[in-house]
Amino acid sequence: LVDEVNALGMKFGIWFEPEMISPDSDLYRAHPDWAIRIPGREPIQLRNQYVLDLSRKEVRDTVYDMIAAVLRSANIEYVKWDMNRTLTDFGSASLGAQDQDELCHRYVLGLYEMQDRLTKDFPYLLLENCSGGGARFDPGMLYYSPQIWCSDDTDAVERLMIQEGTSLIYPLSTMGAHVSVTPNHVVGRCTSFETRGIVALAGTFGYELDITKLSEKDLAAIPQQIALYHKYNDLIRRGDYVRIASYRENHLYDCYAVISKDKSEAVVTYVQVLKVPEDRSRILRIPGLDPDREYAVIVDRTSDIMPEEDPTMTLPVGPRARMRGDALMYAGLPMPNFRGDFRSALIYLSEI
Repeated sequence: LVDEVNALGMKFGIWFEPEMISPDSDLYRAHPDWAIRIPGREPIQLRNQYVLDLSRKEVRDTVYDMIAAVLRSANIEYVKWDMNRTLTDFGSASLGAQDQDELCHRYVLGLYEMQDRLTKDFPYLLLENCSGGGARFDPGMLYYSPQIWCSDDTDAVERLMIQEGTSLIYPLSTMGAHVSVTPNHVVGRCTSFETRGIVALAGTFGYELDITKLSEKDLAAIPQQIALYHKYNDLIRRGDYVRIASYRENHLYDCYAVISKDKSEAVVTYVQVLKVPEDRSRILRIPGLDPDREYAVIVDRTSDIMPEEDPTMTLPVGPRARMRGDALMYAGLPMPNFRGDFRSALIYLSEI
């Protein structure tokens, strides 16, 4: 399978969850004491699983050997290490009564040790950790994996809040963000393919859907979205992130910008979440630019509703305009009241 994927010019990745164990497994039947549990009590199952006690070296070594055997069996270049349940029933068969309160700390140190071995034994492997269940989005995990999956809640509107909160502490380059199916599998919301793509650009852009089930219009937009990702990837990874408006606070729209260190370019993301009837246009003041420079204002889009079909999707400044930095910073960029919910615009500012 991996050889076939590589022959198509693609890299192969795999998902696993090595910290969990099913009670209906040979390993658990042989070593029930290897699961975290309080002695004398029936442990709680979540997702039909228990958690393996990674504070114990023999457990780490056994699990790591299983992982390494899979990775050595084929040209696997990406791994998503998942943890889909929280730690419960805090108790270790290897610790005395006086040391049981150290279990969580010992567990995390054991996890770090395993991932340290993994990245040294497989130095070209891209490791992505997952925050689900284990709340793994922390600087310690980022030492081993350059990106972490924010949440299985991939709805674009939900992601505006999730990604805003994450970005208060972590750079956009660390946030796993994908275009997913609509209706969304978590909340059932239907958002445009363009908006899903624009929101996912604020992270490690990718797709999480069956492309064979997309409409011809959405399928045709994928190459354009990928081109935008490549166009803005360096800027988004290395630029300064600026929060302009918060949907979490105003409940209507969201806006943020990424500005290059030398202030020569910026990309502004605007999402109108809810349409307000007869509302006035909004003014977006973009801090952090050079007030003395002149910028080209370019609307970048891969829309499933083009401006000729909906004139409200055209910005008042026109598809290509020139504005001074001080005008953008203090007077602001006017944004129309788009027709419909979940509409978005991607605006590129480039020094002239």
